[in-house]
Amino acid sequence: MLLWYRLDSMDPVSFAVEQHERAIQLREAGDFAAAERACAEAAQLFAQHEGESSPDLANALVEHARLLEVLDRLPEAAAAVERALVILHPLIDEPDREPIRSSAETEDSHDVDAEVLEELLRLTVRGEMVRAWIARGLGRLDEAEEGYRRVIDRVKTRLGPDDRMMIDALNGLGVVHKFQGRYDEAEPLYRHAFAILEATGDTEGEDAATLLHNLGGLAHSRGDFVAGEPLARRSVELREMLLGREHPSTAADRAAWGALLEGLGQLEAAERAYAEALTVFERRLGPESLEVAATLTSLGAVKQARGVFVDAEVAYRRALTIREGKLGPMHADVAMTLNNLAILLSERGSPEALGLATRAHSIFQAALGSAHPHTRAAAENVEFLRGRRAGGEETGA
Repeated sequence: MLLWYRLDSMDPVSFAVEQHERAIQLREAGDFAAAERACAEAAQLFAQHEGESSPDLANALVEHARLLEVLDRLPEAAAAVERALVILHPLIDEPDREPIRSSAETEDSHDVDAEVLEELLRLTVRGEMVRAWIARGLGRLDEAEEGYRRVIDRVKTRLGPDDRMMIDALNGLGVVHKFQGRYDEAEPLYRHAFAILEATGDTEGEDAATLLHNLGGLAHSRGDFVAGEPLARRSVELREMLLGREHPSTAADRAAWGALLEGLGQLEAAERAYAEALTVFERRLGPESLEVAATLTSLGAVKQARGVFVDAEVAYRRALTIREGKLGPMHADVAMTLNNLAILLSERGSPEALGLATRAHSIFQAALGSAHPHTRAAAENVEFLRGRRAGGEETGA
């Protein structure tokens, strides 16, 4: 919802409102490129006609940052959301502000100032969560964790511990902990978020699908594929019902389900899930998107397990090129693909394997620390390949 706008449909601000609303509709439909263009135009018009301190501009910038993040334009997304928060924080952070009261608690239901303040507060919280999510995407996990903790505190003190926005905040922090390898801390956050959702009676919407996706992913990280597969399958069912089979969010759920099917040894079903997700991502997000890279890495793993080594190598190398180009050479996702490629090449007796595995371990060490499960696994791979080389097993074939 925009906070202030004129009703004259011919003026530039009203056109900006229409473009912003169109951007949201396009995002919900999964047309992120068109949504980004519409939102960029809305932000430009708000800046020109309402000024750089306009709350409407801040609203458009938060949406624009969200779209830029989906399109893998992470530095631009970070700049957009910072610009929005510079506008918003002075409006909500006055030291004498009282906690927001719900409409049921507000004596005057027409208290416009209270309504506007709550809209501004919620917009700020959304912006702070977008900023934390972007930091996670850039691999700055400590920064992302701090951001989500601040959001949780803000929601708890200003909106209440059971406010609907707490679901996104808890889920976001849970995702960060999962990437940090802190699985035992992630699970109660997801469960808490789901409990708030259950209290609203809305357990078949997108929030439910997201939490089921993440709980399934957490089970996958722990190697508990039996527990995770039904959760991931249900997230696919919900998202497909809500958004359709061709939506990128549905494809993301399908790829996550594929990972659990792979863990259960159902390789043909997993490969079908990955292949379908890949087709959607390539068509809707472009052939060089990070979602494409992630799915290629997963697809390569299945092909490797099935002994289709040439196709697996092609998938890994394409994923590596995308990830290095979008994320830089020292991101943990780059290390993930390097590690998989190293294992594949070691199975084929290639001397390239040790160098790739060593590089993967160095990246994991720098990005995640020595205690992370990925770092430990990569260290074991390096030691194994060094032992193989010392024993003369690599042939260079």
